Amino acid sequence: MRRVVPALMLTVIGLVGLASFKSSAPATSAAAPGLKAAASPAPATTAPPATAPPPAGTGTRPATSPATAAPAAQTYDGDAVDNRYGTVQVRITVQGSHIIAVDPIQMPYDRSRSQYISEQAAPYLHDEVLQAQSAHIDIVSGATYTSESYMQSLQSALDKAHL
Repeated sequence: MRRVVPALMLTVIGLVGLASFKSSAPATSAAAPGLKAAASPAPATTAPPATAPPPAGTGTRPATSPATAAPAAQTYDGDAVDNRYGTVQVRITVQGSHIIAVDPIQMPYDRSRSQYISEQAAPYLHDEVLQAQSAHIDIVSGATYTSESYMQSLQSALDKAHL
């Protein structure tokens, strides 16, 4: 108990000192021994020096190659997977070896509760797939059956895409 009062007083003094501390920019470029002074920026009013293009044939320009077209995006439909609440089926869009989109073709919507769960789970599952780039994704809590069916349909689409 005897140490509490001095500790509190020192804390208050420290906080007051920090609150009243004012820093100032160095007026000169003098630096402490062993430290380099920061370079001052160039004035904003000076224009950069004009340079002429390099003479032709000097080899100073890098060689340019013809633009290569990116592989076309392809879509693959996964198998329809039934669970106790409905059917889940997804379509993936693949460009090269990357999944660039995943869209639910079928989700459980026959009951209002199933519709609500599907509307809540679909965006999370979509984001998980794009992040993981595979069917190894986290199950959405409260949508276990839908999540598992989504992963199975996704895996079948990935198999068709040979990913």
